[in-house]
Amino acid sequence: MKRNDNELTPEEFTGRYVRKSSLSYRILRAILTPIAWLLYRPVFHGKEKIPAEGPVLLCANHRSAADPAFICMSTPRVVHYLAARELFDKIVGFFFRLALCIPVDRKVHTGNPMFAAKTVLSRNEVIGIFPEGKRNYSRDILLPFKFGAVSLARETGAAVVPSAIVGRFIPFISRIHVYYGDPYTIPADADMEKENEKLRQIILDLYISHAVHDPRLPR
Repeated sequence: MKRNDNELTPEEFTGRYVRKSSLSYRILRAILTPIAWLLYRPVFHGKEKIPAEGPVLLCANHRSAADPAFICMSTPRVVHYLAARELFDKIVGFFFRLALCIPVDRKVHTGNPMFAAKTVLSRNEVIGIFPEGKRNYSRDILLPFKFGAVSLARETGAAVVPSAIVGRFIPFISRIHVYYGDPYTIPADADMEKENEKLRQIILDLYISHAVHDPRLPR
């Protein structure tokens, strides 16, 4: 009988979700890219700031199920996204496996997803993560940030690349813009509270400076 993820050792969990072949990811990206272009006509600003090599953490705000697609379209590199465990249990769970996503169980906290993410970064690859921890349905521009992103960056030395996804997500009508900030690293002795707030402020500033029509912004 196949054991569930929470019964696996970190190494077993990583072996299940972190594969060496990226073929399925690249096929999915090739299929989804024209669909995303048709629906939202995304424009990428500063995508050249994403390092072409070395470990990278791509961190963005999260308001739509399409957000990961926009980030993945920004770079030819393979992006391993941390995704909610429940998505893997739905009928479309195979999609997230083919996309090389790493499941995170928000109800049962184990070190397996972080171990897997560190393994990806140790291979000089890319992790995609939404520091808010879930989609933002509130009227706040950003939810409070979880510590996963800054913790991974501090422990691995990976470059943090902040970004803001801006737009109204009305298919065929609105246009989505993705703005990238400058990459930076977090020292091993950094204060996590300060670094978490720093990352949140950078993404917030990116968003506010470009989302001029967002009704949630102060006038």
